[in-house]
Amino acid sequence: MLRAVILTILLSQLVFATPQDASTPWQNSSLIKTSTVNEWCRHCPDWNQTSYSFKLDDGTVYVGQTHKKLDVMVNGHTKLRFEKDGHVGDYMHIIDDGGQDKKLKVIEKIAPDPILKQRATEPLPQANQHR
Repeated sequence: MLRAVILTILLSQLVFATPQDASTPWQNSSLIKTSTVNEWCRHCPDWNQTSYSFKLDDGTVYVGQTHKKLDVMVNGHTKLRFEKDGHVGDYMHIIDDGGQDKKLKVIEKIAPDPILKQRATEPLPQANQHR
């Protein structure tokens, strides 16, 4: 009887389990800003928290935070993916300059500036060609 109950519990966990790698695909991004603050953290002895701002190709900026310094270059390009859907509180992964997958908590999401986006799609003005 006990074996049947244990087997039922184990099988139900397999049926209703979510995939471990339910993440979004890797996207191109560039690191546009870093900032480090000395904030208290109850679960770590290291109080420094570093925020990294990554800009995606569509102009959306995601700010991720970690207690560790990452090997990434400002204005450098990297790959980024989200564990879920990229909302604040989710986690994102980046590939650092050493090729390592690093995990950061998403603390802010900034929409692209519509004016800058419009200017980027407008044709450049033609120069006056008086001769």
